[in-house]
Amino acid sequence: MKIRNQFARQTVDIYAIYWIGENTYFYGLPKGNGGLTVYKLENGIDIIDPNLDGDFIYYKEGVFYKPLIEEKLLDDLLEYDETAYNRFLEILKAKGRVDPDFY
Repeated sequence: MKIRNQFARQTVDIYAIYWIGENTYFYGLPKGNGGLTVYKLENGIDIIDPNLDGDFIYYKEGVFYKPLIEEKLLDDLLEYDETAYNRFLEILKAKGRVDPDFY
């Protein structure tokens, strides 16, 4: 899945979707950000590609890219932990989900 942030004019790959009440949120990995960023559907977000490709699972109140949960990376990526970020990039690059020069 890909979204475009209308304000930053940046296309971002999405690795989780979750719901709180009536609101839909996405966790995306913008290039060079160092962790996952939260995007709210109603706040200037366009869905560019609605397909969730790959290995996603339902976990708590959302649908998450499986390695985030299996490797316990989610919380650390939300806190911009460098070790977790590097591990997640390693996984994504190995699976061809991001370019080799993605940082």
